[in-house]
Amino acid sequence: MSRQQPAAKSDGVQGKRAAMYVRMSSRPQDHSIEHQCARLEEYAEERGIVIVKMYADSGKSGLRINGRDGMQELIEDVQTGSTGFELVLVYDVSRWGRFQDTDEGAHYEYLCRQAGIQVIYCAEPFENDGSAIASILKGMKRTMAAEYSRELSAKVFAAQCRFAAQGYKMGGYAGYGLRRVSFDKNGQKRRVLSSGERKGAATDRVRFCWGPQKEIDTIRQIYAWYVEDKLGDTAIAAKLNALKVKSEWRRPWTPAQVKTILTNEKYVGRIMFNRGSAKMSTARHANPANDWICIDDDLPAIVAPQLFKKAVEERLRRNRDKTDNELLAMLRSLYKKHGKVTVSIIIAAKGVPNPKYFGARFGSLAEAYQAAGLPAAKPLLRAKTLRAVRQLREATMSSIKLAIEQASGAHEPCQHPWLLRINGQLDLKLVVARARHDPAGYVRWRIPILTSPVPGFVLCVQMDAANAGVLGYYLFPVADFTQAHIVLRAEYPDEKEQYRYPSLASMFGLVD
Repeated sequence: MSRQQPAAKSDGVQGKRAAMYVRMSSRPQDHSIEHQCARLEEYAEERGIVIVKMYADSGKSGLRINGRDGMQELIEDVQTGSTGFELVLVYDVSRWGRFQDTDEGAHYEYLCRQAGIQVIYCAEPFENDGSAIASILKGMKRTMAAEYSRELSAKVFAAQCRFAAQGYKMGGYAGYGLRRVSFDKNGQKRRVLSSGERKGAATDRVRFCWGPQKEIDTIRQIYAWYVEDKLGDTAIAAKLNALKVKSEWRRPWTPAQVKTILTNEKYVGRIMFNRGSAKMSTARHANPANDWICIDDDLPAIVAPQLFKKAVEERLRRNRDKTDNELLAMLRSLYKKHGKVTVSIIIAAKGVPNPKYFGARFGSLAEAYQAAGLPAAKPLLRAKTLRAVRQLREATMSSIKLAIEQASGAHEPCQHPWLLRINGQLDLKLVVARARHDPAGYVRWRIPILTSPVPGFVLCVQMDAANAGVLGYYLFPVADFTQAHIVLRAEYPDEKEQYRYPSLASMFGLVD
């Protein structure tokens, strides 16, 4: 490669400190990190510049600043004023970035200039001195760098489409039941590639082939479970894990993996390409069907097209939004059949949505049971109660802080999450006491007093018997008690009445 002539010596840079910024994209390039460093060091030595730091982005595209940790660190240091240099040396304009909006590259350079730091493009045939000619040439170079990426992207995509139309695989992993086979540039088969193995040469191409018969049998069994036995993705994944069937990554099966097998057309011998695009580092989007590249009969189908069609139709049927009455009827039907309804029963039931679906529709699974007129299982009731306790505790803590501030007091957090120090001397611990029903049917509230660390006061929020609201507030001075816990009993509502307050506001009015 012919070496470019260095720019004329810059005035006023002798003895100045500089940082180097180097970047190389993931594609093979002549301008490697080592090449850039050598050129920048040579440039600095010729001009008496002292290099004190280097920022590098190896294997990073210049289209965006996202993911370029070196560039982000450089800009952050510039903006925070934590730099120990006055110059930034860059190989050329394209190493600074190939931003599709050329103003973006100019913006980052302006941030440096605003902080008194000059950016120098060492291999460019012009001085970056702010002159009109420099501005014109930089604008042209930025446009050329952006256009290079656009042209390269179009050429790569066209080549990918051409190879995909010939039945070759374009990126991504093979998928369960499939393997990759490499072919040389003349179409001669080389070998089957193992997981994670790369093809031998850049000119090699890759096709699909079927994997072990055991995996093929598993795929066919998944379709049978889904179409004939009406099992869902979650139930199928659970069944595969129970049978200790190894997945593609030797990890437990997930519903997402099952769904992929049931919806990917490669199992009927059809290879698809360009169903979605994410060109030039943009967000991925779906392409119209007439832009898809479909290759049929490139490898023999292991799932009959009629069976695949039934699986697609079955998924559409299941994904149809069900009414609340339909969902509640399913729960009643399960209760009638089993005498109870649990998460495992719902998962195993054919044609019944995932338990999370019921929770999303009705607020929680316990509330879905209640709407269906069914007794909720104890674990679900407990989970519902604990969620109510957590929400009430968070809301009460916020109200306590507000009440203290309204009373012109001060508060600060302590090491314990529900312990608060008031006016720098009083430690107050918040406790939410839920109602507990003993075997005899009596309602009890258990309030811990002597905890670690020991507070000065315990503020207790007493929930009602259904654990759905607040029954009252108590403020217990810890010094008044020797027992570790206080138990309030529903049959004695006036017990500990001297510590009871009708509201937080009245409580903090007395404390103040």
